[in-house]
Amino acid sequence: MILHKTFRACPRKKFENYWLTHSFQKLGCEMEKRRAGSREAQVKGGSREEHHRSCSGADRAGGTSCRHCQKPAESEAPIRIWTRQRTEHPGQGELLEAPSSSSCPLPDQSHPALRRASRFAQWAIHPTFNLKSLSCSLEVSKDSRTVTVSHRPQPYRWSCERFSTSQVLCSQALSSGKHYWEVDTRNCSHWAVGVASWEMSRDQVLGRTMDSCCVEWKGTSQLSAWHMVKETVLGSDRPGVVGIWLNLEEGKLAFYSVDNQEKLLYECTISASSPLYPAFWLYGLHPGNYLIIKQVKV
Repeated sequence: MILHKTFRACPRKKFENYWLTHSFQKLGCEMEKRRAGSREAQVKGGSREEHHRSCSGADRAGGTSCRHCQKPAESEAPIRIWTRQRTEHPGQGELLEAPSSSSCPLPDQSHPALRRASRFAQWAIHPTFNLKSLSCSLEVSKDSRTVTVSHRPQPYRWSCERFSTSQVLCSQALSSGKHYWEVDTRNCSHWAVGVASWEMSRDQVLGRTMDSCCVEWKGTSQLSAWHMVKETVLGSDRPGVVGIWLNLEEGKLAFYSVDNQEKLLYECTISASSPLYPAFWLYGLHPGNYLIIKQVKV
């Protein structure tokens, strides 16, 4: 009988001990939350410096300051290098974060700066190719400003004014004044550009006659000038765009490389007794090669 009473009393005692233990734990959690809330209110409502002084004693005693007074970890320091400035990338609508540190890399310098307007722009002309002088190995665009080496001979009507070699003149006769035009040569491996009289022999080539002058890229890393049937080697740099300056008032002809900035390639004196015409030679006969008379930037 005593054993029976003991058996019945044990579960109750265990339940009471469990209830007391659980209650104390719950009360301890609530008190801790209240203390934490009191510290937050003290920091937010009062001075942060006063709160820091109240916690500094714990640091001196070997304790740990509260989470409001702790300094950020060293690993977070590099984040301060970047600001939240927002800048728009040129040419795009997307917004990107911009670094404010002076140690940021410089912008990409591989792309050349935008070219300024030519100092000869006020004398710019826009010649067009003359179809009567066009060689049967060449084709001209609809706007008559691009000439291309044809993949097959063209059935043009025979004319005594047509070149037998892959050459063409423009229709504009230049007999006085000052004139300037530009030619894009980047898509042609062998070319010559210059001026010639309309009387130039149709079975001769540009620069090899007394009434023509040009600069020529041979496709073998050599740039030359031809004047009065004489060749002058200019170097091995290939100009992507050639500017031609014809000053008939002073009797001067000059060629410039004008890819990014104007650089004089060759200059000579001329004494034309008859009008001169812009002249072009696409030799080597590589199908698809072409030259373009560019619009001069004003």
